[in-house]
Amino acid sequence: MYTFDGILNRLTLPLTLLLAVGLFASCDDTPIVGGELSPDDVQVHADTVIISNLSLVSSPSFSGNLIYVTTGKVDDPVFGKITATALLRPTIARDAQVDTIGENAVARLSLNISSRYGHESAPGDFQVVEIGRPWRSTSWRYDSIPDFARNPDMSKKVVGEFTLTGTDSITVRLSDEWTRRYREIFHNPSASEKDSLYRADLPGLAIVPAEGTDKMFSIQVSRANLLIQSGDGTIDLIKEISSWAVSLDKEGPNEQVIGTSKPVFNTRGSMLKLDFDFSEEFLGTTNFSRVELVLYEDTLRMKSGVSADFERPGSETLRIFYLEPDQIPYAINIDPRFQTNRRSEDSSYRVNATNLANELIRGGGNSRSLYAVIGINDGRFQPTLLSGSAPPHRQPKLLITSISKEQ
Repeated sequence: MYTFDGILNRLTLPLTLLLAVGLFASCDDTPIVGGELSPDDVQVHADTVIISNLSLVSSPSFSGNLIYVTTGKVDDPVFGKITATALLRPTIARDAQVDTIGENAVARLSLNISSRYGHESAPGDFQVVEIGRPWRSTSWRYDSIPDFARNPDMSKKVVGEFTLTGTDSITVRLSDEWTRRYREIFHNPSASEKDSLYRADLPGLAIVPAEGTDKMFSIQVSRANLLIQSGDGTIDLIKEISSWAVSLDKEGPNEQVIGTSKPVFNTRGSMLKLDFDFSEEFLGTTNFSRVELVLYEDTLRMKSGVSADFERPGSETLRIFYLEPDQIPYAINIDPRFQTNRRSEDSSYRVNATNLANELIRGGGNSRSLYAVIGINDGRFQPTLLSGSAPPHRQPKLLITSISKEQ
């Protein structure tokens, strides 16, 4: 069963548009299906088929060694409560110019801010906490939970603190005790022993939001460093970050706020599954010259309860994967079937699915489905809301241009 929008339901276009349709199709390398018909004996139809079977699917996506790391806590009126922890591990390799660190040296963590999330006026206090045991960034997922080092009273071992301001960069002084341990391992003459000691004794640093924080920000890892400075005011060592990852915890959005719309994230923690098949029964025809998939951003609900000083990062790009069910856990290694940018005039995402429809009509279909995500999984957190069954004119749909022979 398929339904049609009233205004486009089997709308017969003037025959003078047939040439334009043919040219439009040929520009997208999508030839008209249905044989050689001349403009004198055909009709062109424009139909809309509503996609009503939508669901959200989670993918256990990895967050290690991406372009960015994100940290903070946000209570988003639309997307719910989100908490992120950034994990960083600076390198400890010897420098060609400097092979010692002075006893009075100071270590600072230098961070560059690439994007922000939350209320501008909200508290933004953060702690730098020691990680308690070795971890691997290559296998770290967003749902992985970091193990923090603890003091004798079982409180987190905080080695630095800072407040997020309006500047684009932050420098955080680390504790003298952490700097001393780093210096002792750095001076070890054996490279292999030094590396094993470093992994065991200083597994890394986590940037976590302090109590009451309602802000989140992302760091471009290539511009983050550990700075070692001696007492003369010069920087002796600049150590890059060798391993990094993000842990993410989120509580679902308020269903009364989002209605039938679906929250979709670039982390693939929430992918929109479009459950339909490209069959004659669903499309209503096999004589199509173009099949266009259209998804709409729910711009009205995304603004619900959001104040003027609330900043939410977003993406202009939608990526759609065409996957077997057992491919979902490995979707990070698969290229999207479609990628398109947001159309500003109606906040829609549109892709030409004609070739895929042709493939499946000829091949008889398969068990794959389309899965939509917003943006790129790059270590940042970018949410969007895609319209569901309401309002009717912004439902997910297929726009089908077809031809038929006059009787």
